[in-house]
Amino acid sequence: MERAVALKKLGKLLGKSLGYRVDPKGLNAEEREAAAAEARALHEQFKVAEEAETARRKAILEGDAEYQRLKAETKRLKEAKDTAWSKSRHFKFTVGTSNGMFFMIKAQGDSWEDVIEQLTAEQAGRKAA
Repeated sequence: MERAVALKKLGKLLGKSLGYRVDPKGLNAEEREAAAAEARALHEQFKVAEEAETARRKAILEGDAEYQRLKAETKRLKEAKDTAWSKSRHFKFTVGTSNGMFFMIKAQGDSWEDVIEQLTAEQAGRKAA
């Protein structure tokens, strides 16, 4: 089918929002099937190699006392950092809007006055802009 004829038919089906692309390097059905078969074979080989690599890495690292010490310290610090960050984002008062599915936070603070002040400042900023 010629491009002009195809575009006319597609325009009737999809309307003015029609968009398209043509890939001159696109494969035909047989080439895509051959590539898919090659991908499946390579995927199996990849899984075997990846499992061997993972097993070897695990064996090496389990025997490394310094690595195990650093790993434990990193885990401890990550948990402490995450806990501290979570506490820093925990406010007594949170105000926002809900559309039924999502709650959008508009202001947070330690008192109602803080929240109202933030909302007032935000609205004043929008009016000035």
